[in-house]
Amino acid sequence: MHKTNKEMRDDKEALTLQETQQIALEILHTVAEICEQLELRYYLVYGTLIGAVRHHGFIPWDDDVDIMMPRPDHDKLMEYLDEHIGEYPHLQVFNRQTCPAYPYMITRISDSRYELVMENEKPFGMGIFIDIYPYDGLGSTQKEAVRFGLKGDRLSSLCYQATRDHFAIETTTSFVRKCMKLPVFVFCRLCGKERFQNALEKLARVYPYDESKFVGCVIWLSWGVKDMYLRKWFDSYEYMPFENYRFRVPARYDRILRHTYGDYMQLPPEKDRQGHHYYTAYRK
Repeated sequence: MHKTNKEMRDDKEALTLQETQQIALEILHTVAEICEQLELRYYLVYGTLIGAVRHHGFIPWDDDVDIMMPRPDHDKLMEYLDEHIGEYPHLQVFNRQTCPAYPYMITRISDSRYELVMENEKPFGMGIFIDIYPYDGLGSTQKEAVRFGLKGDRLSSLCYQATRDHFAIETTTSFVRKCMKLPVFVFCRLCGKERFQNALEKLARVYPYDESKFVGCVIWLSWGVKDMYLRKWFDSYEYMPFENYRFRVPARYDRILRHTYGDYMQLPPEKDRQGHHYYTAYRK
């Protein structure tokens, strides 16, 4: 039985960001070793890729680890872990198949020795984690990719609202979006997450990754057009130092990061140097 958030805060001392990063790093190292053993494609992406290029490790204020896997490789990894997870005694797989209460469509690999208190999410047993974004095909033309990708973007946004514990503005800055957010939240909660998850499930695998010119994580395409990429940008890789390990990054990492972030080597203003997950981690 899960403790309440208050009981956990009263009983235990929260882990520091640096401790959380170190635990996530070891999860990443284990997953990367499995991928190498099985000859599966994986690459650091998003803030983790920026961290590798700019800091040779974590962005100092980053609170998670992100990797992408082409959908065929992701599915092979899930099949392997389904049979062999017992060989990794502290690891748990979280996705829609392994945990019905899990609110997302991407996969997370978690360390079960820890617990998280989420600010706006009901507990479902997950510890410190890494994100695995399965990339699907988006189509053969940019017009097709934008149409298909934005459909996934809208659905994943609605799915996210359906899984929130309570209404919150969070990172929304646009006045119009702020006005729309409450009625959208109510609508999504009435519909339930399963409705949106089922729709997202139908989008996954529609366009095979290896047969598409454009690719992206259609089930969590939160950056819109900036989250849609030419598949050839991920066709080759190199190894890059990250903390005390080396991990795969796309050989065309500069093109990918500039497409999404612009001048990613420029540090953001100090007020924006903060993690984007709303949780506190505790040792069990």
